[in-house]
Amino acid sequence: MVIPSRQENRRLPIILTTAIVISCFLTGGLLGYMINYYQNSEKADSLEEQLANVQSQLSNLQIEINKLQAKPNATNQSITEFQEELTSLQSQLSTLQQQINRLQETLNAAQSSPIATYQNITYLTGENFSLSKLFEQVKESVVVVQGLVRQIDFFGRVYYSGVQGSGFSYNYTGHMVILTNNHVINGAVNITVTFTTGEVYAATLLGANPNNDFAVLSINASKIDYKPLEIISSSTLRVGDPVIVVGTPYGLAGSMSNGIISALNRTLTTTSQSTITNVIQTTAPLNPGNSGGPVMNYRGQVIGIATAIVQESQGIGFAIPSDTILVDLQQLVPA
Repeated sequence: MVIPSRQENRRLPIILTTAIVISCFLTGGLLGYMINYYQNSEKADSLEEQLANVQSQLSNLQIEINKLQAKPNATNQSITEFQEELTSLQSQLSTLQQQINRLQETLNAAQSSPIATYQNITYLTGENFSLSKLFEQVKESVVVVQGLVRQIDFFGRVYYSGVQGSGFSYNYTGHMVILTNNHVINGAVNITVTFTTGEVYAATLLGANPNNDFAVLSINASKIDYKPLEIISSSTLRVGDPVIVVGTPYGLAGSMSNGIISALNRTLTTTSQSTITNVIQTTAPLNPGNSGGPVMNYRGQVIGIATAIVQESQGIGFAIPSDTILVDLQQLVPA
């Protein structure tokens, strides 16, 4: 019994030494990454400042040239002096332009480093990218869809309960429509659509496909009120692609979540016992009220509609693929 104990004691220094070496390597790698990251960041900031200064000089120089060219020939300044001064300014102009081109190339190279982190609330994935700017770009396209559903209580009395979900504007061959889930408006009356501006419109159901949990609404709004999103094919999606979802979870309008596509070609059984194929699985958090909202790539293009979650799960949500949406639109929207 004593021998094994001694053998374990001999192994302990070896284990400790190995752990220290590994820690040193990890620490060194992390330190090197941080140094390189901040150097790239400072270099980009310096180049941007230089570029702004040179562009300011260029602007001022162009103003001087314009003033000089606008002078009539009949001035106290001789034609020769005029031409010499103009040639000198144009030479400076050309030199500054070359500096701008070089600075811009260097700046682009510095900004194209494959960094996957947050920098001043900017998410960098091979190029400068801001989630906050993306939200500003798409938020006015997403709407709140509400309605009333007839219910009967235990005593047989009729009452109405409110239902709420999300939707978004879309321009289908010149028809401005609102797209959402069928289960959001199924059996509902007094359906309304609310824009981010606070404008509320009564909605009419143009058509629905319960089998795909998809519905199309029409409202009597001016074209300028719509901010239609673009729908692209979901056929090129890959697991790991980043996505965002904008909607109204728990009634909190204008909420955004982000994640990745965690699986493709899932099969989803709806409450009406119909089966939807090729469903997208995403880690972007979905909650009640997100249903009907757009699932988008980082260009703000719709690749699906948020439709369901696994209860009590974390990071398991589902979206109807955009290819299914585009097929249904052809059948549901009048030509």
